[in-house]
Amino acid sequence: MRKIKCGVIGAGRVGMMHIQNLVQMSEVEIVAVADLFIDNVQAELSDMGITNIHKDYHELLANDTIEAVFVFTSTDTHEEIVIASAQAGKHIFCEKPLSMDHNEETSIKVLQEVKKRGVKLQIGFNRRIDAQFRNIYEQVRAGSIGEPQIVKITSRDPDLLPYELIKRIGGLLFDFTMHDFDMARYMVGSNITEVYAKGGTLIDPGLKSIGDVDTLAIVVHFENGAVGLIDNSRRAVYGYDQRVEVFGSEGMLKAENVNQSTVEHYGNAAVSLKKPLPVFNDRYRDAYMEETRFFVQALLNNTPLLATGEDVIMAQRVAIAAQLSLEIGQPVKVDPVIPQI
Repeated sequence: MRKIKCGVIGAGRVGMMHIQNLVQMSEVEIVAVADLFIDNVQAELSDMGITNIHKDYHELLANDTIEAVFVFTSTDTHEEIVIASAQAGKHIFCEKPLSMDHNEETSIKVLQEVKKRGVKLQIGFNRRIDAQFRNIYEQVRAGSIGEPQIVKITSRDPDLLPYELIKRIGGLLFDFTMHDFDMARYMVGSNITEVYAKGGTLIDPGLKSIGDVDTLAIVVHFENGAVGLIDNSRRAVYGYDQRVEVFGSEGMLKAENVNQSTVEHYGNAAVSLKKPLPVFNDRYRDAYMEETRFFVQALLNNTPLLATGEDVIMAQRVAIAAQLSLEIGQPVKVDPVIPQI
């Protein structure tokens, strides 16, 4: 069986999680890993049999045996690394979003470079392949609830992030709600035409100093007339909270939160159940594995990608409009036309 020879750029918390997944995949061979702070994880990588390491990712890209790269660095580096990877002729898997720039043309130029070099680019919208959400998506596409009319998404993190990290990965809208914008469009099967966002700092007022919020409620409208409701919070004291509901003309589909156990205790005094899973990498462990497998299969068998550059442009476009909506307190129109790269 042919293996995809790959390099990994970014070996922080998320990067190491992905590397641990990739070494388990029979279709993949990790040739090299690059990270500015590679010394911090050298021993752990060595334990996994990875000894070809670099501080400068350009050295990794210069390796002609590498066919594809996985980019798990902070968002503020994605554009630069994707362009360099495309110019080196590597296929690319990149975590979302592609950019925090409010000028969409910046991301479009990145995608134009990818197209020019003839390489594949998959964006890391892992929730698309989560077993529960994928089941809903497939049933909606099969018409089991008729025409989708309302989509409701709840996404709540278990706790706040450090300010310095937020600056590098984007505020709540670009780092967190970005998944929900993509999921809403994915579930309904229609592009978003308007967004109205209201939010504030109910948990940490200090976030105002970096222009961020910790609590959001958002209404989106779609080309097909459907509406979406999204709520976000930076702190859910009971754990990581992820729920999706799609209501249609012939019924409803709903995915509840994933708890640490399905066992519920019913007694005379009370009913109890386990709390939700504590963090994102526990909740989406299988989805992270499957999204990378999806990418590898696209390279091996020329099958469709799970999420494309155009998909991330559409999600970023809504995030940019939502940020403006927050600032002016009014709904903001969103261009529903997918860019032609």
